[in-house]
Amino acid sequence: MLIREAKLSDAAKIARVNVETWKSTYQELLPPQQLALVTFPDRKNYAREIIKSKDKGIVVAEMERGKIVGFAAFGPERAGGLPFKGELYVIYVLKAFQRKGIGSRLMMAVRKKLLEMGIHSLMVWTLYNNPYQRFYQALGGTIVYARTLDIEGFKTLERAYGWWEIGTMFAESQHRNQML
Repeated sequence: MLIREAKLSDAAKIARVNVETWKSTYQELLPPQQLALVTFPDRKNYAREIIKSKDKGIVVAEMERGKIVGFAAFGPERAGGLPFKGELYVIYVLKAFQRKGIGSRLMMAVRKKLLEMGIHSLMVWTLYNNPYQRFYQALGGTIVYARTLDIEGFKTLERAYGWWEIGTMFAESQHRNQML
């Protein structure tokens, strides 16, 4: 398994992972019309725009023969006015490859890239009832904000997990796991 920066030629593979994982993750949490809002062409364009950006990035988890099984997109915090400088926009790993450490490896790569960009704090928004928020908790993220999200007329709650100092992200989670 290789964790690397995404290239423009990866956009379609990233979009496939994004759409498939979006649907499997949120099928129990969102109505069908909201699930249908995430489309392959839209996600391919999203990936291309981030890859081409100078201040954002995508890292991918690539298996043999170039199969991308996960990715994470990140960059500056987008809402403005929040004290966190960086934001994890999305992180998705195909269901068959989850719980194998791929998400943690992607987060290590995100942390490294953000630190190279001079960004030392990070946040991520997640739906309130997303079962995968345990992942952020395991990495030492704490709930720092909550808000109502409107997805084309469907209102739901989301919360933000934050890390004030990402340089210690994995040290804190390893210490926490040793104490359990």
